[in-house]
Amino acid sequence: MSYDRIDAAVVTVHTADMHTIRELVADFPDLIVVAVLVSPSIADFHGALRAGAHAGVLWDSTPDDIVAVLRAAIAGQTLLPTPIVRSLADSSVERPEGRTLRDDEVRWLRAIARGTSVVRLARNEGYSQREIFRRLADLYARMGVRNRHEAVALASRWGLLMPAPDSAAEHSTTVLRLHKTY
Repeated sequence: MSYDRIDAAVVTVHTADMHTIRELVADFPDLIVVAVLVSPSIADFHGALRAGAHAGVLWDSTPDDIVAVLRAAIAGQTLLPTPIVRSLADSSVERPEGRTLRDDEVRWLRAIARGTSVVRLARNEGYSQREIFRRLADLYARMGVRNRHEAVALASRWGLLMPAPDSAAEHSTTVLRLHKTY
């Protein structure tokens, strides 16, 4: 069977398998990934979401629950257990007042988070290497961090590394049939 396009994937992952989600998201950026987690730990939910999953559901969930989580993800929503949501809320960091970043600065942080070198960033933005280093140093100082690693981590906690939702994007639905196997 051949598919022109796959809209969603339901992936079973163990704690050590989060790279599977990263690889799927890297290879198929528009793919909606729902992680079926073998472990009920909060750390595994966090890991799956950080790896790029749109939602997570426990291994022992009913097929109806898994389908509900998948449908929500396709619709641009995320269904998560309440303890996971509370943990995410507790771990978030509010951006301090007065620490606004320009669109280009957020774009730079996203590029650095994706692994773009400063040399390539300078070339892409039309700056010399020296100028982009100076601008990044200024950005890091305004963020209150010492280096690019801390800047990316803080920008992630501020929610800046997530691409803005494209309200014009249309989602098509792929129907998945779940079969029990014994």
